[in-house]
Amino acid sequence: MDKASEEPEGPKAPRPPGTICNVGTMLVFPNASTENFAVFRPSFHNSLLEFSLCSWVRTSTRYLGTILSYATEDNDNKLVLHGRDAAPRDTVHFVIGDPAFRELPVGRLLDGRWHHVCVLWSSIQGRYWFYVDRRLVSMGSRFQKGYEIPGQGSLILGQEQDTLGGGFEPSEAFVGSLAGLVMWDRALSPGEVSGITIGNGLPRGPILSLANVTKLSGAVRKVSCACLEHCL
Repeated sequence: MDKASEEPEGPKAPRPPGTICNVGTMLVFPNASTENFAVFRPSFHNSLLEFSLCSWVRTSTRYLGTILSYATEDNDNKLVLHGRDAAPRDTVHFVIGDPAFRELPVGRLLDGRWHHVCVLWSSIQGRYWFYVDRRLVSMGSRFQKGYEIPGQGSLILGQEQDTLGGGFEPSEAFVGSLAGLVMWDRALSPGEVSGITIGNGLPRGPILSLANVTKLSGAVRKVSCACLEHCL
């Protein structure tokens, strides 16, 4: 063995600074087990006439899976971003008050890289908007105008609820990572959506974030990473 191989390694190079540092926390869902999910308890307290839900998303699967499911005693699909391992795999159902839903295009998310998504809805206008990486990729009108999403329900990440707090199916599970997920009780402006994506401070008045998760089930891991570049 030569002398060089005997010498201890020097200190590792410092990690380069991040540029998108409004993330805070990442959740990792390693596989499609129905045991893997995260719970908010309580969920949002008051009824919603508008909301915005934004998150960084990374998945290497050929489908997106269910990112979020919100259920109440009388309806297990009050608010769902529902994907599954079945054709068409490049869309998810954005459900508000089953059976009302719209299809959202998510094919560009299925490349194993981080993408920033925001889903906005306004009961007052009956409109919705879907942003991917700052770009408005889908929008529509006449969607549940006047509808109210009641508070105090069961809010779960990573699974689709067919019963309150359960009824999961592996084909509907999310596999991948969510980082910096935040929810507001208003429709964000295009400038606010863009600002989150480029790393500006979060818009005022969030009602939920990953810091409010109260239970991790199965093999879900919570990782602290202030900057997206450090969420590995």
